[in-house]
Amino acid sequence: MWAYIVRRTLLTIPTVLGILILTFSMFSLVAKDPARAYAGKQASAATLKAIRHKMGIDKPLFFNPSAMHQKGSRGLFDSQFFDLLFFRFGNSMRYEESVWTLIATRGPISLAIQLPAFLIVMGLEMLLALYVARHRGEISDILTTAVSVMLMSVPPLALYIVLQWVFGARLRLFPVAGWASGYYAVQFAALPIIASVMTQFGGGARFYRTVVLDEINSEYVRTAQAKGVGPRDVMLTHVLRNVMIPVITNTVTALPFLVLGALILEELFQVPGIGGLLVQSIFNGDRSPVLAITYVTSIAYCVMLLISDILYTIVDPRVSFS
Repeated sequence: MWAYIVRRTLLTIPTVLGILILTFSMFSLVAKDPARAYAGKQASAATLKAIRHKMGIDKPLFFNPSAMHQKGSRGLFDSQFFDLLFFRFGNSMRYEESVWTLIATRGPISLAIQLPAFLIVMGLEMLLALYVARHRGEISDILTTAVSVMLMSVPPLALYIVLQWVFGARLRLFPVAGWASGYYAVQFAALPIIASVMTQFGGGARFYRTVVLDEINSEYVRTAQAKGVGPRDVMLTHVLRNVMIPVITNTVTALPFLVLGALILEELFQVPGIGGLLVQSIFNGDRSPVLAITYVTSIAYCVMLLISDILYTIVDPRVSFS
């Protein structure tokens, strides 16, 4: 197993580098001069030079041969790309704070919405999938399928606006938008959590229903039923264990994006999380947070893929690392 982990880790390195190079190159080519965008059109050349130095964009993009013999320099690798590669993200020009500080303060806010929503959705999807698969073709199965398709068909932005209007403006059960610290954060988080649950539910419910139905129709289930095993034991002992591989894949790979948050949701509900930070940074040309969040998320996603592969052997001994 350790040989497999080492091999997969080594394969992850070029994947992450490819994502980083592509993102960095596109942002460098397409984005406008961030110093000019920050300082304004009337800024002097000296002001622009100082801002570029502060942002670290006065360095070459990839390699810096001129710095090889400079004292205190990192030599050939003293460039914008290698600063990003080695997690030297610098400061956000808009917020004038370290990118790491922004991630540390805004990440828990995104988690406060996405983690409860994720757990609620996972629980509902699995329970409903097991139930409706056992009662295939009955009214509960038809209703679950209809609701899933309806939620998948509604654009998230439209759903967010309707929820704000109904629960916030009309019924006044929750604040329409905004955020607060401490205990008062609960009332501001409630409506975004409801919105996140509704937008995530449809696709997962249909997917898990299909997976459970495939297992129910398997030979080993019919054998267990022929031996007199009860329907409840068949579902919880046999079927549930064998559907855990797609569950693990969806669960583990979704974890990095819980911190990232929902971009449109956080912006519309004015939640100061990572998703809102990313959207605002893109619009403001604040490159440091954009590149940092993209880089860290890609690494986390690749690591979670590796963890999910390892977990497969725990739930299904038939999976081999050879």
